[in-house]
Amino acid sequence: MTAAARMLLRGFSELGATDTMCHLGQWPYRLSAFADAGTLREYGRRHGLHAIWVSHLAALFGFDTRTGNEAVLSACACEPLLRPFAVIDPSETGWREELEWAADAGAQGVRVAPGMHHYDVALAAEVIDAAARRDLLVQVIVRLDDARVRHPSSPARDLAVRDLAELVRSRPSSPLHLSGLNLAEATEFSRHLGDDVPPGVRLDMWHLNGPTGVVSDPGAPLGDRRVFGSGFPVQTPEATMLQIASAGLPADRLRAIVTP
Repeated sequence: MTAAARMLLRGFSELGATDTMCHLGQWPYRLSAFADAGTLREYGRRHGLHAIWVSHLAALFGFDTRTGNEAVLSACACEPLLRPFAVIDPSETGWREELEWAADAGAQGVRVAPGMHHYDVALAAEVIDAAARRDLLVQVIVRLDDARVRHPSSPARDLAVRDLAELVRSRPSSPLHLSGLNLAEATEFSRHLGDDVPPGVRLDMWHLNGPTGVVSDPGAPLGDRRVFGSGFPVQTPEATMLQIASAGLPADRLRAIVTP
């Protein structure tokens, strides 16, 4: 890493950012992509993070979501930095009970992953409604890995942008974060919704790592809806941090990105 990059990362660490997309557990296709609570604590210390929103990868790859959700709630119980998000699969018959249990156990948000759990995106609308009754934010995991380098054994599939736009359009009053859209998809998403993007919609940035100018480009699609989410440990977080730190944005815009 160059001296200039290290300087930019030091500047990023002074922002007190919240990372809105992190995970506990082992990514099954790369041995180095692993994090436990200690790993995330050190990651947060190294980069001056104020909070880390975290779920467990086992809830994406296991036979059910409960095992991973139990693990993340247990790991976060004594870690004020870590904010647990439960993964909910609406194709499971007991998902409503799972959401209620997670909310009662201290979950601070919910994640859905239609591309990992293989259900129609529209099913997530019911999860959004149930989460809203418990005052929980919903994040849609669009992807966690690039299809161009995806392992052939991966169950993941990419989602149709039009389906995401229809989901957002169907729930205009609900806060909703979309994780993993690339620049072309963000542009298409913006075109589908036009001027009707609900105020609570946010897009995280880990899959927008190049071109680096997209954060500071005033004409970038949904540029005012970006939040910092790194995908750590599946993705390398410094790439997104450098993108933000090098953008030359005014202080209020930086705060909006790093403190959702």
